[in-house]
Amino acid sequence: MPRSQINGNFIDKTFSIVANILLRIIPTTSGEKDAFTYYRDGAI
Repeated sequence: MPRSQINGNFIDKTFSIVANILLRIIPTTSGEKDAFTYYRDGAI
């Protein structure tokens, strides 16, 4: 699910926002960022 189409309850939205912020802040490689994005999208 693309980030722009995040639907759901308050907890889902909050998790998505926090995950996006952490993904930008934590120094990781592009492969790790892609893996986390796939995991996050699958968890939603």
